[in-house]
Amino acid sequence: MQTPASAPSAARRSQAKTDGGGHNITVVVRVRPLNTRELQRNSWSCLNLQEGRQINVVDPDDKMDGLDYLRLDKNKDKSYAFDHALDETMFQEDVFRFTTQSLVPGVLLGHNSCVFAYGATGSGKTFTMTGSLEQPGVIPLTLAALFAACHEADDEFSTLLRIQYVEIYNEQIKDLLEPRDGVSLDVREDPKRGTFVAGATSRVVTSRAELEGFLHRANLFRTTDATNCNEVSSRSHAVLQLQLETT
Repeated sequence: MQTPASAPSAARRSQAKTDGGGHNITVVVRVRPLNTRELQRNSWSCLNLQEGRQINVVDPDDKMDGLDYLRLDKNKDKSYAFDHALDETMFQEDVFRFTTQSLVPGVLLGHNSCVFAYGATGSGKTFTMTGSLEQPGVIPLTLAALFAACHEADDEFSTLLRIQYVEIYNEQIKDLLEPRDGVSLDVREDPKRGTFVAGATSRVVTSRAELEGFLHRANLFRTTDATNCNEVSSRSHAVLQLQLETT
């Protein structure tokens, strides 16, 4: 990110600091509902949320009709605390509100921001991050907020947004915006640019619709394969980079 030559107003600076909550890292966990295959097996959830921050994991012991005499004195229940814990009733907008919404004002000030989705296959990462046309995920909701913030700041400075979108699969890096068979990109370091993917295509986008069009076409080239947990699992890591230049 490049710091704007004409800095935003003091009010916006204050808002960026307040919205961020003073924390550099926020950890949010989302519990997905049981999928069709789990419901067909009559599975049940062993998780329950407490006060929006803690997840209690009940020991799913199903041996001997739920009673294992060798473990009567051993409680395997666990509890984990996070900045935010979201249950199955939360909508995509709720996830956005608890994760990336507070990052947008800081991005306009030139702050670097990173959003990292982690979880086992079938845990719902792709749905949470990308979503669908009816239920857009964190990425499209964040982009909408970013474009809205840029439009609001038009009276103070002009903005230019560039994107790069790559896939990492089997230690090979593929350009999703301009995919080429058999071509693997390299990660390099530069004193001025820092760490970057050499040869990755860079596109200038001027609207949310244009950017979502790029992402939709790029996602068609992602590597997918069926697993026991997910029939259309994304078998790769996708990295979307946004570079906002302000003047």
